[in-house]
Amino acid sequence: MAGAAKKVARGGTDPAGRVAVVTGAGSGIGRATALALAAAGATVVSVDVDTTAAERIAKEVGRGGTAGPSYTVDVADRAAVTGLAAAVEDEVGPVGILVNNAGVGMTGRFLDMTDEDWDWILGVNLQGVRNGCAAFGPAMVARRAGHVVNLASGLGFTPRATESAYCTTKAAVLMLSQCLRADWQSSGVGVTAICPGVINTPIIDSTRFVGARAASRDRTVKAFRRGHAPELVAEAVVDSVRRNRSVVPVGAESHVGWGLHRILPSRAASRLGALDRI
Repeated sequence: MAGAAKKVARGGTDPAGRVAVVTGAGSGIGRATALALAAAGATVVSVDVDTTAAERIAKEVGRGGTAGPSYTVDVADRAAVTGLAAAVEDEVGPVGILVNNAGVGMTGRFLDMTDEDWDWILGVNLQGVRNGCAAFGPAMVARRAGHVVNLASGLGFTPRATESAYCTTKAAVLMLSQCLRADWQSSGVGVTAICPGVINTPIIDSTRFVGARAASRDRTVKAFRRGHAPELVAEAVVDSVRRNRSVVPVGAESHVGWGLHRILPSRAASRLGALDRI
């Protein structure tokens, strides 16, 4: 089985020997993905808004694989991401794999969210992914090789009354990924949207709880601590690169949500979304 897992499907990309850039690499899914890609033979460039976290994971990658330099970048800063792409190309080499993983969380009712709340989550979760694709995509398309993985979410196709901002950003990432896949497939560049369910990562510790949702913080944190290990998502990322997969739910709840999304009438989906399950 292990040998079969390493096979590269037609149109897929072998991580071995490739330069892989992972944003939000300092913890959680990003950290697990950086380590998984290194184990698969990639030279991993770790990017995070936290300098210490970026340097720490780069050292960790280097102990068992090939680590490129680490970079401190806020993915919401378009100029910084453009500069990152130029720096990696110059200092490490052509990028063959890009994982747009950096993201933030926010929960609360729509009327409790401020303009600043929306600007913040849109800047990181949506514009951050767009910035990465715009900065690294042209060189991949020009070389007619490479793979982009964008971290969406199971909430990208599962409406929830208390997650309007987060669901919106992740639904947009899912659609952007599908559109880019259609756009770039003739250029030999694959694009995957990974849609995790509940994953035990530090994102919950920095999630914004607004309005009445602040009272549910402890309950929500406990629910996430019982979530899937980030390594499950990392395995899906590497597999999606090798097999050039399109939309990849991760975790039973995400698979169920993806199935319901395709068969439920919108009225039923809205009723389910009104339930406060966490």
